Amino acid sequence: MANERVTMARNTAPKGEAPKWERYFPKTVVDAILASDREGEDKTVMDLVNERIQAVVGSAPENLDTLQEIAAYIESHKEVSDALQAAVGNKANKDEVVYKNKTASTVAVGGIPKGYVPPTSGISAAELLDKMLHAYVAPTVSASAKPVNGGVFEIGKSQSVTAVDVNITMGSAGVKKVEVFDVDTSLGVLTSGIKAGVNTLTLTKALTVTAAKQLTVKVTDNEDKVVTAKTGSFSFVSPYYWGAVAAGVTATESVIKAATKVVQGKGNKSFVYNCNNQRMLIAYPKSYGAVAKILDANSFDVTGTFVQTTVQVDGVDYYAYLNDPSTVAAFKMSFNY
Repeated sequence: MANERVTMARNTAPKGEAPKWERYFPKTVVDAILASDREGEDKTVMDLVNERIQAVVGSAPENLDTLQEIAAYIESHKEVSDALQAAVGNKANKDEVVYKNKTASTVAVGGIPKGYVPPTSGISAAELLDKMLHAYVAPTVSASAKPVNGGVFEIGKSQSVTAVDVNITMGSAGVKKVEVFDVDTSLGVLTSGIKAGVNTLTLTKALTVTAAKQLTVKVTDNEDKVVTAKTGSFSFVSPYYWGAVAAGVTATESVIKAATKVVQGKGNKSFVYNCNNQRMLIAYPKSYGAVAKILDANSFDVTGTFVQTTVQVDGVDYYAYLNDPSTVAAFKMSFNY
C-alpha cells in the first residue's frame, strides 16, 4: 500500500550531549498504513476497523455494546431466551395450518362455492386462501373425429375413425388427462404433452363405424374435475330416390333404383324435375311415414295427383309416389311431412 513506511526521527543522546538522531515507527504498522492509495487519503486501516466496529455497536447502551455483555445478559435471563427459542421452534409452517370446519359455507366466496365442506383431512390455510382469491374456471372443450367427423351415410356402408382432435381452452387449472370413449369403452388416452389448442389423440385401434354412433371425450383437469365433449354423430340411412320416369311404368325396385339417389335423413325435401311426357317419382323408407302435403312450383297443393304404393328396395319397405305424365322444365316440387 502507498506510504506504508511511515517513520519519524528522535534524539537518543543523553541529556547534555550532542543530539543523536535515529529513525523509528511512531505507531504500530496498522496505525501507520493508509486505507487506500487514493490521492489525499488520510484514513488508516485502524480508522476503518474502528468505523466497522462502531457500525456493529451502533446506539447500543454502554452496558450492552460488547458480545461478552450481551452473552452475560442472556445468561442472566435464561428463562426468557429459552421460551423464545421454544416458540420459534414450535412455530407452525404455513402449510401446516389446516382448516377442518365441517359446516357447509353459507355463501360463495371467490372460488369457494356455497355449501363447500373441506375434505376429511382438512385443507391448508394457504390453499383455502388461494381458492378464495382465484375462482375455479373449467376448461372449454370441443372434439372432432378424424378423418370424418360424423355425417349421414348409406346403410351397408362403413366409416373408419383413427383419431380424435380435442380442442382445449384452458381454465384455471392445467389438464392432466384426455380420454376418448365409445359409450363405456376407452379407445385411447393422452396424459402428457397436453396443451391449449388442438391435441390429436390417436386411437389404440381404428374404429369401424357401421351404425349410429357418437364418441365421447372426457378431459380431466388438475382439480380432478371432468369436462365432457362429443364428436360429430354418425348415422346410417336408406336413401331417397327421385326423378322422371317413363309414362307407362309403375314403381318397381328396378325403376326406383335407376332414379337419382340421395343419402339423407328424414325431412322435408325439394327436388327440381325435368319431364318430357314423363311421371314424377319420389321414393323413401316407409318408416318415415306418408307425406302430408306435396306442393308444386306455384305452391299449389297437388298431393291428390300422386299415387302412393309400397315397394321393397334392398329388403326395406319404401313408399313410392308417382303422378300423371307431364312435360315441365326446371319444375320444383316440395314434399312435406
